[in-house]
Amino acid sequence: MHEPFVKHSKPEALAADLRSSSRTREAFASAEELSSRCRQILGECVVGVYLHGSLAIGGFNPATSDIDLLVVTEGQPERTQLQKLTLEALDLHQQLPEGRHIEFTVIEESALRPFLHPAPFIYHYSAAHRERYATDPDYVCGGWEDPDLAAQVAVAYERGVPLYGLPMRDLYPPVPREAYMRSILNDVSNAESEILENPIYLTLNLCRVLMFLQEGYIASKKEGGEWGTKALPKWKEVIDPLLAVYKGTSHQDIEIPAAGLTAFAKEMQNRIDAAASLIETEPK
Repeated sequence: MHEPFVKHSKPEALAADLRSSSRTREAFASAEELSSRCRQILGECVVGVYLHGSLAIGGFNPATSDIDLLVVTEGQPERTQLQKLTLEALDLHQQLPEGRHIEFTVIEESALRPFLHPAPFIYHYSAAHRERYATDPDYVCGGWEDPDLAAQVAVAYERGVPLYGLPMRDLYPPVPREAYMRSILNDVSNAESEILENPIYLTLNLCRVLMFLQEGYIASKKEGGEWGTKALPKWKEVIDPLLAVYKGTSHQDIEIPAAGLTAFAKEMQNRIDAAASLIETEPK
């Protein structure tokens, strides 16, 4: 179940490329700074810090893409440590260029041996919580289960860049394919009703979900969109302009009829449901 995921690049080579590329150098330095602050605040309980998302696996847009990290700990940090971590995250977030955000989750390594789905997490920071963190010093987002974590951990495991510690592949078993599949299916479950509000994210995400189900490859949104333009020629006129904006190669206003977007989402969800059903009937 694990083998078809991806062909693995050497983490050291990926990190060197990110440091040297003019497109990613600044963002990678911010990721390393965030990793350093996490280790400084949380101390010796930090086992590893892993870069995932578009900065690690491709498609990073300096104007709009987030910096995504996964922090793995041995044991539970104190709540006061997490509150100090919030202050560091807010400070770094404020220093980033406008439109750039950071998102990271702290997870205990016991949830990775074996992987628990939905996975419990200790702490989460993102732009969605930024205002609450800034105005409520007692607030800590954490202490429950998140079905989305299976996808994030799988990306960090299969294609992530270790900023601290050993590669996840050297420490933990892989995320079960069933857990990863449930996670990505959950992420697009309401695509037809939500695609008009977030057309770029959902269009490219639908493509990469179907790509995984058909090809067994954990893809970035960029890779999913590029695959979709070839594998789904009927929808090329929907996918292409949204992909161009996501990649930063086009800054034109997108004029895709709402009916076209919802029709695309409906057909994609039907294709995804059919592909998922086939996988679920395969022998274990």
